[in-house]
Amino acid sequence: MSASWEATRTRGWRFLPVVGLLAVLAGPSPGQQPPTGSGSGTSTKGLDGYGWTPSPAKIPDVKLPDVKTPDYFGPSTNQSFDEKTLFPTPPPALDPPKTPAPDGLPPPPSPHETVAIPDGSLPRPPRKVWKGGVEFGLNGSQGNSDVLSLRFGANADRKVDRNLFHLDFLYTFAEQDHATKQNQAILNARDEILFPGSPWSLFSALQVEYDAFRAYDLRVGSYAGFSYRWVKTETTLFKTRLGAGAVREFDTAGTAPDRWVPEAVIGGDFNHRFTDRQGFVSSLDVFPNLSQLGQYRVRARGGYEIVIDPSHGMVLRLGVQDRYDTNPGPARRNDLNYFVTLMFKF
Repeated sequence: MSASWEATRTRGWRFLPVVGLLAVLAGPSPGQQPPTGSGSGTSTKGLDGYGWTPSPAKIPDVKLPDVKTPDYFGPSTNQSFDEKTLFPTPPPALDPPKTPAPDGLPPPPSPHETVAIPDGSLPRPPRKVWKGGVEFGLNGSQGNSDVLSLRFGANADRKVDRNLFHLDFLYTFAEQDHATKQNQAILNARDEILFPGSPWSLFSALQVEYDAFRAYDLRVGSYAGFSYRWVKTETTLFKTRLGAGAVREFDTAGTAPDRWVPEAVIGGDFNHRFTDRQGFVSSLDVFPNLSQLGQYRVRARGGYEIVIDPSHGMVLRLGVQDRYDTNPGPARRNDLNYFVTLMFKF
């Protein structure tokens, strides 16, 4: 019996460390209080009910937003193949930030409202400086009588802020039974110095005229003066001019000596547009002879224009031109031409 007790005691002491470790890990029972008092030599501050340092508070679970990562390899094979998957609806436009604009600047416009651009804020196209046209008319017959009538004309205008240049040319030829009945040409050039904000302007003019049936068949005149603009609107223009100069008269046949004739010039222009496709243009110049009072020349022309094709500048022109000389030589004093021509404006 003594031998078995000794063996049992020896085995009990062998397992004592293991039992003590299990007791330490298990801790005291819930009803048992840890030792207190200053004599223990340990502080109970910050300990839980079992005498152990409490574990930190558990962080609550945060649900992450459902963010769909972009599919760089295309939609999945089980996704439906329809219009919505191919063309998804774009997200609605976001409102602009509520941050106030700096001082002196308007707030940014909302993307839901239409932004209107004020007039004059965009650069304007360059202003058209040159304009004009070319006209042509032809009439003829063959048979009992051979008649040929030819008319060619051109005009050009250049206008800037302080200058206006005008040029027009007209040539008329008529033949009947192989005999020349009319052979005339006239060229007018006028340059005006404009004063912005004033109806007054200064001009210099040149006129070259040829008429095979006049005593002096060639005239070259130069004039200068001032003009006044009475009416200037979008549809109507009326202005007059007054000046003086001299004309050199030539007789190319050699039957009369060449001469200088001092002349004054009194004239004006009147243009009116009735509609976008119809208008009237006219010009009148009277040249009194300053060396012989009572003698003068008159050059007048007028035309009614009807726009046929605006895209190509095609205009039908019906007009008259009159030349009157108090001393025409062997020809008649008055020479009136009426015509119908087709003009192309540019």
